[in-house]
Amino acid sequence: MARTRDEIETSMMLYIAPDSVQMKKATRDLNPHQPGGLTRDPKGSATYSPTGAWGDPTLATREKGQAVVESLLTTILKEIDDLTHASSVAN
Repeated sequence: MARTRDEIETSMMLYIAPDSVQMKKATRDLNPHQPGGLTRDPKGSATYSPTGAWGDPTLATREKGQAVVESLLTTILKEIDDLTHASSVAN
């Protein structure tokens, strides 16, 4: 099952700053159109979203957020290390 953007973003926030997340306000908001600019105006030119969300943040968990954040950090730190090593070899 594909994860929606708001599920992942909300999961990350549950891991990073759980006090800033109000899960009681999380609402599933799926739209058949491709995401882009969102609007709360049903007559607007962007993708209409009554919640301002794109996806299903109700599926978010702290554990998913921890997995995503730690994976991203591992990848970023490896890329920094690779660049540092490549730079020192080039000199």
